[in-house]
Amino acid sequence: MQAIGIILVSVICVSIFGTFFNSVLSRRNEGIFKRIYQARMNMHMGLMFLAIGSLQFLMPSGSGLRLFFICLILAVGLFNLYYGLKHHRFYSNQVKQNKEQTSPVS
Repeated sequence: MQAIGIILVSVICVSIFGTFFNSVLSRRNEGIFKRIYQARMNMHMGLMFLAIGSLQFLMPSGSGLRLFFICLILAVGLFNLYYGLKHHRFYSNQVKQNKEQTSPVS
């Protein structure tokens, strides 16, 4: 039980740094690369919410309201992770298509 808590806290810390790093990179870039960094930021935020919700779920509780908020945090995490992956895949394909169109044909 303690090992799972340590792993979840580690995931939270890594995802906080990833969110901050990709946020800074998205502000420095323009166009499609900005969207890619925003999608990565959403993926990190989704992992962070999932880890926070899982960590809270492991703690003993008796309140139904608390469980409702934990489920809400987990749902937001899944939402961010899903749409972050979806947008990252879309914009990465856009970059590949642009590189294929601009590269000279041999």
